[in-house]
Amino acid sequence: MRHATLALDTYTSKHHPNHVGVTSADIAERAGVSRATVSYVLNDNPRQSISPATRATVLQAARDLGYRPNVAAQALRSGRGRAVVFPLPGLGHTHIVTQLIGACQSALDDFGLALVADHTAYESVDAQLDAWLKHSPAAVIDLLLPHGDPVLPALRSRGIQVLSSAMDTEAGWESTSDALARECRLTQITHLLDRGATDIAIVVPPILPTDPRTQRAFLAQVRRLAKQRGARVRLARVRLDSTAVSRLVDRWVADPGPRPDAVAAHNDDYAIAVQSALLAHGVRVPDDVQVMGVDDIPLARAVTPSLTSITADFAPYGRAVAAAVMNSLAKRSNSTPLPLPPHHLVVRSSTRSES
Repeated sequence: MRHATLALDTYTSKHHPNHVGVTSADIAERAGVSRATVSYVLNDNPRQSISPATRATVLQAARDLGYRPNVAAQALRSGRGRAVVFPLPGLGHTHIVTQLIGACQSALDDFGLALVADHTAYESVDAQLDAWLKHSPAAVIDLLLPHGDPVLPALRSRGIQVLSSAMDTEAGWESTSDALARECRLTQITHLLDRGATDIAIVVPPILPTDPRTQRAFLAQVRRLAKQRGARVRLARVRLDSTAVSRLVDRWVADPGPRPDAVAAHNDDYAIAVQSALLAHGVRVPDDVQVMGVDDIPLARAVTPSLTSITADFAPYGRAVAAAVMNSLAKRSNSTPLPLPPHHLVVRSSTRSES
């Protein structure tokens, strides 16, 4: 008897002999589990508790057999396609963005869904909607859009799920990425304070792609934190250019007053540029000035001294995106916001041992 939960029993395959559809029975046999367990995993049933090890075994067996869920049937039932649109307005293909996109696509791949990463900065809501609706999206990921962006209610009014990590405490001009960046920056400042920093220079681009109110609120927050620890924070805006960065360090070295004893850089690119300029001026890193970045790019571990940085784990976020899309396609209610991607320190030689 067919189990009641086996909503998606047959899958297309280019690897299965004669291109015959892969069934849940095939996957169950390969994974050594029941067909019901296969169905719970592939449909991400929220009412069933499946161990991470069993889930991984089922998904690996399905990949080995080359399965693809029958998303055409899902799309017919839901009136939506297999695409998940990910707006990344104005962002380049940086190391961290590539990791984020890869984690989401990998998780969506398990369910035969496709990620459409859109880096375009549109001039109007109508232009955004026209670009995204042509994909008949199953969902749109809200990570970089401000929570008050008028495109979000416009999407919802058309029955398109908006996947968001928005929290009640966030303002309309903020985005989830602002919240993630704020958490990373606080970790950065706290690490430098814990390593004995008393005068921290926050080095950022001349213009940041966030609302000025978000920047002001963050600076007020870190200044309070530094004051509580008997330290101070200064802001330095500079282009990511060797000449501009060298001039900034020139001013620090020539200033008769105290120069910063730590640098919290906007990202690893800025940190490496500042560190290089400091070393060229005979300033020792980390003995005289500690330097810290964000993003943990591959070069961070190759420079001398190797760079302390912060990395994010996007795999849980990608899995949460995939689960939310599948819940929506299966008409299951799930109003839980997506989690913020967790981050952690990668401590290397450019900051001191604990003071």
